[in-house]
Amino acid sequence: MALAGKVLACLGDSTTWGDNGEGGGGPEISWTTRMAELAHVKEARNFGVKGSSIAVKADRSDSFVERFGTLDLSADAIVLFGGVNDFCRAVPLGAMGESDVHTFYGALGYLARGLVSRYPEAKVVFMTPAKTAGVPAKGLPAFDVRNGVGAVEEEYADAMCEVAGTYSIPVIDLFRESGISSLVDEQRRLYMPDGLHYSAAGYARLAERIACDLAALI
Repeated sequence: MALAGKVLACLGDSTTWGDNGEGGGGPEISWTTRMAELAHVKEARNFGVKGSSIAVKADRSDSFVERFGTLDLSADAIVLFGGVNDFCRAVPLGAMGESDVHTFYGALGYLARGLVSRYPEAKVVFMTPAKTAGVPAKGLPAFDVRNGVGAVEEEYADAMCEVAGTYSIPVIDLFRESGISSLVDEQRRLYMPDGLHYSAAGYARLAERIACDLAALI
């Protein structure tokens, strides 16, 4: 499917909303705004909510699971980008095949089935969470540090790939191939001001990777 003239529905967290990690930003700097220029899409609808996790959490009510059924995601393609808040806030991983939406596996399975059944003609794509350098001031771990349930971020990325593969959903693996390294100080300062969110330049660079991969996948 050529992307030109198509509509994307982008379900995500703060890195879809456009948080710049410095108390500002917004949808106007998000990677979604570059899709028209880079992929010639007609529209990329931004359904990003800051702090939103994929799984249901007791202290919030804006998880992907709770939101997606209330949204009109009718589009040619639905792009789901999340998981970093599940890792940072220590959502239990759970196990493949379970139905508990308070676990990462359970929530992903629920979303995969729900999105495909509700929008059977849309092309659904999952994007793994990109590596985070952590935000020590907020108690948020780096990607290679074990969180409160003893898991590293790679396990959340792998879980997403496993669930997506089960439901034949294409994956853009930003954990491994975002094009922005959280391990290199010079690049992190330029593109990830707080170690988690992206600057305007960071979102622009991320958008290039996403547009390229979307064109190849859908």
